Amino acid sequence: MKIVKMETHMLSQKVIANVTPEFARVYNIPEGHTSVGFFSADNDDIGYLAVDDASKKANIKLIHAETYYGGTTCSWSKYGGSVFVLFSGPKVEDVKSGLRYVRDFIENHSELCNFDGDEGTAFYAQTIPRPGKYFQEWCELKPGESYAYLVGGPIETNYALDKALKAGNTRVARYWYPPSHANSSGAVLAGTESACRAATNAFVEALEYAIKNPLEV
Repeated sequence: MKIVKMETHMLSQKVIANVTPEFARVYNIPEGHTSVGFFSADNDDIGYLAVDDASKKANIKLIHAETYYGGTTCSWSKYGGSVFVLFSGPKVEDVKSGLRYVRDFIENHSELCNFDGDEGTAFYAQTIPRPGKYFQEWCELKPGESYAYLVGGPIETNYALDKALKAGNTRVARYWYPPSHANSSGAVLAGTESACRAATNAFVEALEYAIKNPLEV
C-alpha cells in the first residue's frame, strides 16, 4: 500500500494583547503573562505537536488544548476545526512569535498520512527528537528524551502499538483510550531518538497489515 501525505491547515488564529483579570482567572494564566494567543486547526494531532514545537522556540506556556468531539466533521463553526489551543506569554510579541511557529509546523512539518489516498485509513506517526516545554510537562518527558507520536483508528492502532513497543526500548508516556474525542486511539512513546524511530516505523508497518487484513486474527 502507498503512504499518502495529507495536508493540514491552521483555520483561525487570534491574539489578546492584554487580558482582563477575569479572563486570566478563568484560564489560570500565570502571573506576569499578560497576552494570550489561540488557534484552531483541521487536525487535532498537528495542533498539539505544533504548540509543543513552538514552546521550544518562543516564550509561551500552553494553557488549554482540547480536541472537539467528533473532530472537524462535527465542528460547530466554519473555522472551529478539530482542536482549540490557547497559550499565554509575558508580552504580545512572545505570543505572536508562538503563533508563527505554530503555523509553520502545521503547514510544513505535518506527518498526517493515509494509505492509498483513502482518508478512512488516516494515521499520524512522527518521531520528535526533542520535546518542547509543553510535552515535557504533559507527558513527563525528560529534556533530552525523544518521543514518537502515534495515532490512528482504535483497533489497528492498539495492534500496531504492541509492535511499536516491541521494536524499540520505549515507554508509554501518554495513552489515549479508545474512543478519544475524535474516535481514535494513540500514544506518545518516549525513549532515545533511534528507539522512537524504530517504534514509529514498526507502528506504520503494523497499521498497514491491520488495514489490509481487517478480519485476520
